[in-house]
Amino acid sequence: MALSRSRTVAALVLTVALALGFGSSVVLAPEAIAHVSVSAITVVDGPVLMSHGGADFTAAREGDVLAVGDTIRTGPGGAAEITYFEGSSVRLEAETEIVIESLRSEADGGTVIGVMQTLGRTWHVVTKLITGSSRYEVRTPSSTASVRGTIFAVDVRVDADGPAATVTTSEGVVVHTAADPKVAGITQVRVTAGQESTKSASRPAEPVHAASPATLREAPARPASTPRPTKSPKPSTDRADPRSRARAVDPVLVAAPSTKDRAKSSKIPQRQRAKAGER
Repeated sequence: MALSRSRTVAALVLTVALALGFGSSVVLAPEAIAHVSVSAITVVDGPVLMSHGGADFTAAREGDVLAVGDTIRTGPGGAAEITYFEGSSVRLEAETEIVIESLRSEADGGTVIGVMQTLGRTWHVVTKLITGSSRYEVRTPSSTASVRGTIFAVDVRVDADGPAATVTTSEGVVVHTAADPKVAGITQVRVTAGQESTKSASRPAEPVHAASPATLREAPARPASTPRPTKSPKPSTDRADPRSRARAVDPVLVAAPSTKDRAKSSKIPQRQRAKAGER
């Protein structure tokens, strides 16, 4: 699937964001600085449409920059992935629609990302939100999912009773909040890893329960921060660097006895045999 292809735009966004976030002294070109606050579509597979601020829908392309008010919609058999400016990402499955509601940085360094999902299923991989003002939320017609660094899915379906949203958590904790039709207030539950919660606008909230193993297997993996090279104690001769092979031989040469030592060691058995003959 195209979702596994190289994500060049995502890498650029994340690299620049991390460079500034850690106080790097590297001087960035103006166009690189502009990418710090960029959120973009990084994967497009099949029919995917987008609308900028309520304009007509057009075919989405990898690298399209997103802003508040934009809508992304996947068609039958389509899929897309969005990478936000702070490194989090969301994968849209077929026949899904989301609207970007919030994309901003706070004065204390926090980040706020909010989307409205009206239909379909999304998988979110959220970076660890450190500052108190950071927030990542997914609203649906029946509930809101809030997290501070986790991997979770939101599945919105519309039936005869109206829209219902199911939150499935693969990593971390998701707070699932919704209005309760039976009481004048809201219900709020914590959905931990391996669990799911369904809330409807017209039915009482269901208890949190174990998620389907099949759904959990579809969860995306969190990208590794730094790839670690694999150590090979005995590299193959057709790929090993000649200099590496020379270094591998050096310890044997150093540990080998000198010529004088070998001469002394060779005379010991002769003397022993001579004495044995005299006896």
